Amino acid sequence: MSSAADDRAGGKGVSQDFLTKLRKDGVIRPQGLAFAGFGAVFLAAIPLTSWIAQPNSLVEKAVNGVCSSIAYVGSAGASSKVSNGGKIAALSTLYIAMTYALSGAGSAAGVEAGTEEGRDNNYPRKQVQKLEGLPLRLHSAHYNLMEMFPGFALSAALTQAIAPAEQTLINLLGLHVLSKVFLYYPSYLLNVGATRSIGHVLATASVINVALRLSKKA
Repeated sequence: MSSAADDRAGGKGVSQDFLTKLRKDGVIRPQGLAFAGFGAVFLAAIPLTSWIAQPNSLVEKAVNGVCSSIAYVGSAGASSKVSNGGKIAALSTLYIAMTYALSGAGSAAGVEAGTEEGRDNNYPRKQVQKLEGLPLRLHSAHYNLMEMFPGFALSAALTQAIAPAEQTLINLLGLHVLSKVFLYYPSYLLNVGATRSIGHVLATASVINVALRLSKKA
């Protein structure tokens, strides 16, 4: 009986020591570390993105519509026709414009609107710590797009080099861009957590899916 009690006491002591070490290492809520398991959701969503982005799907129609619009603007109204290889460039054009121009301007507007003194053009990033609410979301949404863009860029470049005519890969790249530009970003600004998370999961899983498919071809 005493031996069992000693074992329990010893186990409790080890747990307390471990928690103490975590707190010394900056961990305030140890249970929060379990959130790292959410990473599995991105992998689990890969089959879902395959289904959503299959040929002749609604995503394909949306991608074709967006790419035709980009081609029309790019040709100054001369033509809306675009090849499969051109679709990758068109999607990249939209994503680049949204990431670095439009959301970048939105981030600057957030700093301007969210501080008493207005935006300091010499030290704008120093003011970010003062932001709250919509101004902070404008800034954070912009930074998330910048964080996600390299993964898309690498997947798009590999697709262009290895399989530029494969429609499913183009659809998956399009799913990433559409999810980020038309679902994630507006949801972030409007503070709608559910659709923002869905957009982020779909966008992340779709570019992982592209890389996996290309690894079988290379």
